[in-house]
Formats: sequence, C-alpha cells, structure tokens
Amino acid sequence: MSQSATSIRLQAPKLEAKQRMAAKLLTLAPLHKLPPKAFRHVYSTMDRLLGLSKIEMAKVIDSSIPVTTHTDKESSIKLRAYYPVFEQKIDADLVKTAQKTLVYFHGGGCVIGSLNTHDRFCRYLAKHGNMNVIAVDYRLAPEYKFPTPICDAIDAWNYINDHHQELHIQAEHIGVGGDSAGAYLACIIGLKQLQSALPSIAIAKPAFQFLIYPMLDLQGLTESYRGFNKQLLLTRTLVDYFRGHYLNSLNEIALPLASPLLTDDISDSPNTYILTLGYDPLRDDGIAYANRLKQTGISTHHQHFDDCMHGFISITKTSARTMQATHATAMALNRFNSL
Repeated sequence: MSQSATSIRLQAPKLEAKQRMAAKLLTLAPLHKLPPKAFRHVYSTMDRLLGLSKIEMAKVIDSSIPVTTHTDKESSIKLRAYYPVFEQKIDADLVKTAQKTLVYFHGGGCVIGSLNTHDRFCRYLAKHGNMNVIAVDYRLAPEYKFPTPICDAIDAWNYINDHHQELHIQAEHIGVGGDSAGAYLACIIGLKQLQSALPSIAIAKPAFQFLIYPMLDLQGLTESYRGFNKQLLLTRTLVDYFRGHYLNSLNEIALPLASPLLTDDISDSPNTYILTLGYDPLRDDGIAYANRLKQTGISTHHQHFDDCMHGFISITKTSARTMQATHATAMALNRFNSL
C-alpha cells in the first residue's frame, strides 16, 4: 500500500508474505557475524540472483575520478553513467540525452554495496524515471571510515557538476539520491552547513533529492529501531553492525554529520522525494525527516509502503509486490521531470 499523507498507517498487519519468506530464508545465517568482505560477496550474490533483470541502456559509460580526501596517497573512485537516451550527431559532434540527471549513491550501511550491486536498479531508474543516472562507487568502511564516504560523495558531486559538458548533462538539472546509507550521503550534499569541517564542500545545490528509505539517525532511539530485529533484510542488529564498522567511535553518533536528522536547520534542502517502509528499523527516522521537510516549507513527496521491508529493491524476483513497489519508486523519480 502506497500512501503520501502525513497521517499514514505505519505498517500492514503482516509483512507481505513472499517478502517475509525471502527474508526468513536469507537470514538463516547470522549475517552480522560475517566480516565485511564476505558480507559484500553475499549482498552481491543476493542481488544478482533475486534482483531485477538487466535492462539495456542507450549508453553506459564507466570512468574513474580522483578523490582528494585521503591524505596518505592519491586515490580514485569509479563512476558509472547510464543514459536512457543517447543520440549523437557525428558531424556536429552533438549528443542528446535525457534532460535531467540523478547522481546516485548505493546503500549498504557505508560498509557493503557497489556499482554492481545496484547496476540493474540504476538501469531501471534511468529507463522508467526517464533520467540520466550517474552512480558513484564511494569507498567503504571499515577500510575507509567516517567521514571518508561523505567526502567521496562530495568530491563526486563536484566533479560531475564541473564536468557536466563532458558527461552530456545539464548543470541546472542535476539531482542527488540513493537508498539507505546512499540516501544519507545524498541528503548531506544538500546540507552545506554540515560540510564546513570537511576537506571538500559541495559547489552546487542539488536540483532535487531522491531518498529511498534513508539512514538518518545512528542513535537508534525509535520504536521502529527497537521493534524490528528478526527475519528482515535489515534488523537492529545489522544497523549496529554497520554503525560499528562505519564510525571511528560511538561518540560520533550524535554528530549531525553522522545523524543528519539532528541538524538544526534543513531549510536549504532541495525539493524532495522520500520513501519509508512499514517493516524497517529506519522507518520512524524517515517519517520524522519527511515531516520536518514539510514543516520547513520544502516541497516534499513522501511515499510510504506499509507492507514492504528495507532492501526490497534487491529481491524483486521473489514477489510481485516488490516489483510493483520498485516501479512506483521509479515513477516517483519521473515526477521530477515535470517540476
């Protein structure tokens, strides 16, 4: 069930049956006991076997960009640009692409996930959202702890804006988004006041932000955080696992840069889509953030699927409901084309 009103039903009486069965099977092994490298492999395998089918794009371009935030050596991260339309005039050397672009950060608690785990979802968003999508392969914890993933996200955002002509996109129509931890990184791009202590600061305000079940408060104080801790793709125990690997110390959990819900002023946020789910430890924080955006006067489309669980975009082969919810999410992205 999809709802966008402020007074939403928090959850259906039961998680949709096929999602419940998939979660039960996928969590037979205690994932929180895996080392991150092994967990990354499991996550990639799950998405490959149970996720979306691959959609062909008009053009897909892989590239590497330098990042300046790791002081001990020069490094780089990868970008992958998806173009649903790519019409080239050879003589004039002109390229026509979709009008708007989404810079996308994958989920995974800043510990797991990659360009490949979200490749098919980004293709789906590009096609059905009728938008160019540029995915960012930011560096992961525990190898690169807080705030390195944030710094990588800002460096990638600035690079894309600085090189918009080479990327065949329009500078005034670039938005930012992601799922879970990726949505956390995305919302920080639009909160410039949080970036003052970082090596890089976002050089442009996003035209919009697209936040899929965002990770917004690492304190874990909500009813949904306390209540969801078994037979789900994301549980309280797994949030704690990601938090422990991402942060240098639990003393950082109350920093607004780690928990953006604690930010005093979010009035600079761009027009926003935010998705929350009935069966998700992050649910209550996402709803609170959506309400704050609305109260601040930010144009906000809040969609809530009360019968879905966190991570449903990676198990679309398991149920018709997850496929329906994924399509509804892509259609929400498409709405930004008319704004």
